[in-house]
Amino acid sequence: MPSYAGARVCIYGRVSTTRQAKNDLSIPDQIDRGRQWCEQNGAIVADTVVEPGASATDDDRPHFQAMIARATSEDHPYDVILIHSLSRLFRNALQFMHYRHILKQSKVAIVSITQGFGDDPAAELAIGMLALFDEYHSVENAKHTQRAMLANARLGFWNGQTPPLGYRTYEAERREGKSKRKLEIDEDEAFVVRKVFDLYLNGPPGGLPLGITRLAAWLNEHGYKYRGAKFHVSNVQALLRNTAYVGIALYNKRDSKAGEMRPESEWVPIPVPPIIDAENFEIVQARLVDRRAINKPARVTTTDNLLIGLVRCGCGGDGCGGGMTTSTGKSGRYKYYACSNRARSGVSACKGRRISMPKLDDIVTSAIERRVLAPERLKELLSGWLDLSTDAAAARRETLRQLRTRQTSLEAALDRLLDLVAEGHLTAGDERFSRKYAEQTGLLNETKTDIVMLVRQLATSERRITPERLEQFANLMRDRLRGNDVALRQYYVRAIVDRIEVGDSRIRIRGATKALEHAVGRFDAAPGMPVPNIERKWRTRQDSNLWPLPSEGSALSS
Repeated sequence: MPSYAGARVCIYGRVSTTRQAKNDLSIPDQIDRGRQWCEQNGAIVADTVVEPGASATDDDRPHFQAMIARATSEDHPYDVILIHSLSRLFRNALQFMHYRHILKQSKVAIVSITQGFGDDPAAELAIGMLALFDEYHSVENAKHTQRAMLANARLGFWNGQTPPLGYRTYEAERREGKSKRKLEIDEDEAFVVRKVFDLYLNGPPGGLPLGITRLAAWLNEHGYKYRGAKFHVSNVQALLRNTAYVGIALYNKRDSKAGEMRPESEWVPIPVPPIIDAENFEIVQARLVDRRAINKPARVTTTDNLLIGLVRCGCGGDGCGGGMTTSTGKSGRYKYYACSNRARSGVSACKGRRISMPKLDDIVTSAIERRVLAPERLKELLSGWLDLSTDAAAARRETLRQLRTRQTSLEAALDRLLDLVAEGHLTAGDERFSRKYAEQTGLLNETKTDIVMLVRQLATSERRITPERLEQFANLMRDRLRGNDVALRQYYVRAIVDRIEVGDSRIRIRGATKALEHAVGRFDAAPGMPVPNIERKWRTRQDSNLWPLPSEGSALSS
């Protein structure tokens, strides 16, 4: 064995979890044993490096990297890096051998207190084999840990990762001396979560709903914090998409090592107390999709033209179906909506048409006022949807009854399995028991999740639309559509209009009633309250709004 008398030693101690580091489970012992080794071998303790809560499967450890940098520096402060065992330095054989080679070039030895090796070829072989075994052992431990964490999540418990903003953990029970934790609402943080959703849905008082970038800026300007940090686009977007806020936290979505999303079939839903109601959450998700830049031409978000992005060339097959863009005449004095295919590719693509921009804006606005916003028309448009809502609520109640029956059956099946163990017919370690118990528990957890969602949907589907509410809604919309703020007018047109088809002799305006149901259902008569622009459709049937042009606007320029 080599002599280490007078050698300058850096003692390296590491634990793999922050919890171990906080509880001083192993680092003090590693350092003490390192000092004892130095005393016994006549070596000098030049430094001690402690790495709390870091995995040895990679080299992404700041204290480790600083130690390697010092060990290979020109002043050469160490002769030995002393570790309790090779696994404290690495559990990845390739990286262990790589750093061992780097240190060897700087004449720095790696010495394990518990694993004595010589310096002959047999020792080299033994070190390599031990490094491979450490890596294998780490992989197997990770598999068992992941299996246990998945089982814990399927039982509805939280696995210890940082809770979403608005939640904190609490001890729900203890099993075999281990704390089982769940999430509860942290009202101080939940207030911020509700504020974020409200600003995205409705905007600040008297204003319009905020996009994600402006929302992050508004929160920072008004002193809101994301657990002490500033808001930015990514954490606002992640917050708005997090299903935990409607009661379903998802575990195992991402492979942290590969940095990739796992298949949806591998996600584990964990029921948690909701902060946001399901209807508002669904509106937010649809709006997030609708506002994605890839779903909308840039001109739609930057132009002041009221109908750009909605107008199409042709109605009933008398046009090319392409978008109509802005065209000007008389050195910009006159503005038109004109077929973009004709402008781009010539008459071979489309014979082309154009219509005066102020004229089409007025035709569409007047048609919306007359054919959509008249109180009697609103009642007609919404009656079918409300009937469907009643049927849907009845179907949900029946599904809920079936799910509760299924829950009772699954709980009884689990009780029978446990009785078999108690009576000695099976053991808890029996593979058949483990497989069946995990399967039944997973089904029960899914059923409970479905029940939670249905109960919330039923609770939010009882809103009633009164004649007074319809009249207030119609008046607000008329005011907004005829206002001077073009951006505001765009917002309200897109709240209910999905597509405008301009033909040779008629104009068809398309939409669907679901947008009206959402808008009227959430409408608040308070001044300045905007109407959410979700699912911008109001057409009840395929042919319900085939409108001929008014006589004064029947001739279109081509």
